[in-house]
Amino acid sequence: MQLGEDPADARAAFEAAVAEACARDPWLRDHPAEVSWTGGQFASARLDDGHSLIGEVFGAVSEVTGSSPPQAAAPYGSDLRLYLGVGGIPALHYGPGDVRFAHAPREQVSIAETLRVARVMALLAARRCGGRLPAA
Repeated sequence: MQLGEDPADARAAFEAAVAEACARDPWLRDHPAEVSWTGGQFASARLDDGHSLIGEVFGAVSEVTGSSPPQAAAPYGSDLRLYLGVGGIPALHYGPGDVRFAHAPREQVSIAETLRVARVMALLAARRCGGRLPAA
């Protein structure tokens, strides 16, 4: 189920579903669940599956690393929506590190991984600008 671009719409739909479930249950009618919203709440963003940027990133990653990165939706918020939604600029997440460590006390990224990603980004930028990157 897609809930749209506005987080308020998603919250309202979820709260309505919880209220409906409570109304159908005898115990929950007298003890309804309470929904609270804490932490960051971000609007979603989506790059069409067939967008050329996906293939271009995958091609650069494959050439530099010899393997393809996983392609999946991200279950966390970012400013990506600002590029896609407001600016209409195609964008996707790709970078070094493990997102489980991002913005946390043990945030860490290896130098080797950072250098690989930098090379991928340089190759991607050169290709998008019509050039080629010299061999390593």
